[in-house]
Amino acid sequence: MDWISDFKVRCSAINKVMANSQKNPQLTEKKAERLEELEKKQVLTTSQSEELAELLVRKANSSKAILSDTCIAYLMDEYAWREGRRVRVSKEMDIEYLQKGKLVEQDSIELLSFIENVPYKKNTERIYNDFLSGEPDIFAGESIMSAEKVTDVKSIWDHPTFLCKLNTGVANGNTEQLQGYGDITGAKDLEVANCLVNMPTIQINDYKRRLLYKMEVATEENPEFKAAWEVMLRSMIFDNIPAHQRVHKIKIAPFTDFERQAVYDRVKVCREWLNNFHLTYQQLNK
Repeated sequence: MDWISDFKVRCSAINKVMANSQKNPQLTEKKAERLEELEKKQVLTTSQSEELAELLVRKANSSKAILSDTCIAYLMDEYAWREGRRVRVSKEMDIEYLQKGKLVEQDSIELLSFIENVPYKKNTERIYNDFLSGEPDIFAGESIMSAEKVTDVKSIWDHPTFLCKLNTGVANGNTEQLQGYGDITGAKDLEVANCLVNMPTIQINDYKRRLLYKMEVATEENPEFKAAWEVMLRSMIFDNIPAHQRVHKIKIAPFTDFERQAVYDRVKVCREWLNNFHLTYQQLNK
């Protein structure tokens, strides 16, 4: 593995590699604009002079990024996978949520296509540019690399969670993930789509079995069980809710030039760090 030239950051982890170490605060796009504004002033107040000095330090730090613990943890996941195809077992065993997402993904795509009247296509390939890699969910267009629109579909677990999504916005890291997809494909129309769809029959039956066991009743004909199951089943089937009330979309703006360059620069730092780590690790206990 040539870590210097081959390593690419997964779009789903862009926010992790961009997490800044507290030891080395970086210059954000807004702060860069503020720095430019202060540098143009002929006369500065005392507070402005102090602010300018702090921003100049941040600017200098941006060229010598210190990777955060969050970033390094991600790099170690990548290193373990590429060197020996090993993963964090606890993370991979979150089976129930992962299983539902896969089972109902097509239902979410069909619901979204119906609402928007757009023939979305399921993406099945991992895509790359020189710095990033990713596997978008669905797209509109002739192919993923000429997509007009890229959408990240979230199949929501239950109705209360879906309603919360109307107020909480995108999950941590989702914005950067979509921006990465847009950077690779060239798509400017990016969005996250939260879709409330029915739970798969196989999982409904599993919940029914678990409820029966939890209530310690002899049969499904038990009146208390039937009442409890009616409420639970209603919480897993949403066909009675109008389709337009089961899709919530959030538009994501593409990278700005500043954001894109910051990501590319950080990938270069990660490559150098991984290469140095690899050389050190190979000499362990020799």
